[in-house]
Amino acid sequence: MRGDITERVEHDKQKVAVLIYEGVYQLDFAGPMEVFTDAGLDEDAPFFDVYTVSDSTSGLRTHTGLQVTPAFSIHDCPPSDILVVPGGNSNLPAENLALAEWLRKTVPVTDIVLSVCTGAIILAKLGLLAGLEATTWHGDLDVLQAAEPTANVRAGVRYTDNGRIITTAGISAGIDGALHLVSRLHGPDVARRTAEYMDYEYWKGD
Repeated sequence: MRGDITERVEHDKQKVAVLIYEGVYQLDFAGPMEVFTDAGLDEDAPFFDVYTVSDSTSGLRTHTGLQVTPAFSIHDCPPSDILVVPGGNSNLPAENLALAEWLRKTVPVTDIVLSVCTGAIILAKLGLLAGLEATTWHGDLDVLQAAEPTANVRAGVRYTDNGRIITTAGISAGIDGALHLVSRLHGPDVARRTAEYMDYEYWKGD
């Protein structure tokens, strides 16, 4: 991938915090993590500093049973430029009050928030999608609309972009949403090269 590039390209990395929690959908968070981690690798200079965060740094299990240890807890997580909110438990606001409160405080002060799959329902239940365009996994579009009646819920799209808040459809669509964000922030060529690096032929650009 690096071709004739011989010197490392220096730039400020944007910090990406990826929320994880018990029962989180694995590809919901791993897909965007891969995109953000790989963006810029062809120049040996990744554009993003990517890390996971949860309510504690104790190990947790994804919905597939994979054991994952978060890098940070909500108590010591560095401020981020981008926050990824994956799906897996749309009842999280009621079942994990600590994470719910952290999201209420963090989302409004984060430059860009990317929800994946039913992560949009989490945001909706916290009142964070009012009046916005949004999407989620196709089987829960009605649940998303009920959670936030003022949202313009879209079917048949891979992602929606409100500027500061991006939502994506189910599971694998998080890769598309992350590539869209890479394209928005660093240009379509970087997004294209990232998709090629990942052998993600589904991505055709914006």
